[in-house]
Amino acid sequence: MIAPALVLAALVVWAAAGVRLAVTDYRSRILPTRLIRSTAGVVWVLYVAAALVEGAPDGLVGAAIGGAICGGALAVVHFAHPPSMGFGDVRLAALNGLLCGWWGWRAALAGLAAGFLVALPEAIVTLCREGRRASRPLGPYLVVGAGGVAVWSALTAGVVPFGGV
Repeated sequence: MIAPALVLAALVVWAAAGVRLAVTDYRSRILPTRLIRSTAGVVWVLYVAAALVEGAPDGLVGAAIGGAICGGALAVVHFAHPPSMGFGDVRLAALNGLLCGWWGWRAALAGLAAGFLVALPEAIVTLCREGRRASRPLGPYLVVGAGGVAVWSALTAGVVPFGGV
């Protein structure tokens, strides 16, 4: 009973920060590092507590791998062509990978892919209207994609999808 409450608390903390990050990125095209890092810290602490209560580290392993994979994937894009993606998007992808990774690294990748899929229609319209130099903030879409996958995973696999000792 305690572990699910801790995971739900992590989701609520992430959602509150995600709304603020999405709005800030949409308005100013900036994703505040301090908010991303503090949210990641709180989510990680809540996940650690849930894993300790449950007696199974599976969620922590998935969260760590998910954060590394998602952050790493966007870091490659950022370093290959910095004007195409800001480092705030890389940090946000790592946070979202951490969040969704609780349900496994596949859920983390699904959260990242979902963000890009949600962004695709507007990206196509913007590209047609403004050409190749067009730019749109990615953060709001990354938040929506990860949030959708986290909720879906919690509903289908359970808030704590692995068994303890």
